[in-house]
Amino acid sequence: MTGPVEFFVPGAGPDDAEARYAELAALVGASPAAPADRVRSLRFTRGAEEWTATVGRPLTGRLAARTDRRPPRRSATSRSAPTRDVADPATVRAVLATGDGWAVVTDAAPVGPVDDSTWDNPFHVPAHDVRGFERFGSRP
Repeated sequence: MTGPVEFFVPGAGPDDAEARYAELAALVGASPAAPADRVRSLRFTRGAEEWTATVGRPLTGRLAARTDRRPPRRSATSRSAPTRDVADPATVRAVLATGDGWAVVTDAAPVGPVDDSTWDNPFHVPAHDVRGFERFGSRP
């Protein structure tokens, strides 16, 4: 079992983390969260995919298995599409609360050097799409 993950900002040293976090918050128009309220990981849906944005890690997701509720004409069983993992090369730098959801900032362009991410940077996650989150200081 691992211990709690302490607050950090990827690419910033311990002495620069607070200033960099404040810069990222300003970028998305949010106020920096108090230390006890900082989010380390956010699970959310986007279409048929469930994604996880964890600070310090690339975005990862899973295409949810889909069941066809209408059985084929000659069969009474339903069909399912297989579940598959999806990923993006952008690494999450911060997850910040906004008035109507969350903002995720990564190291993708134009904020960072990663130019092959499929996500806008930063991107918004509406509150109704959130499936869960973990704060810094809690056990992963």
